[in-house]
Amino acid sequence: MTLRDHAIRYGFIVLLFGLVAYFSIAADGFVSPQSAVFIFQSVAITGVLALGVTATLVVGGFDLSIGSVATSAMMAAAYVMVVLEQNALVAVVVCLLIGAIVGLITV
Repeated sequence: MTLRDHAIRYGFIVLLFGLVAYFSIAADGFVSPQSAVFIFQSVAITGVLALGVTATLVVGGFDLSIGSVATSAMMAAAYVMVVLEQNALVAVVVCLLIGAIVGLITV
């Protein structure tokens, strides 16, 4: 393997470890359980959305509407809980219905 092949294959991992090492030294509290919890909470929604996009890519599809559908569903959930004064279960059902309807339309 050439240096370029190694850079393509392992470059991101080296960069990730380098950034973690830098911020561990530069920022107090970066390497702490609270920081890890915050990072995992921040990327939880993105991770779930990535699983959905991966499923469409595996079956040969390509869907760019995931961001707008997720944002619309979150706005609808906020509307249902705040304006209509419903509980979280109703908001989740509304989100799932919005996703299903948009999915049926875009097929």
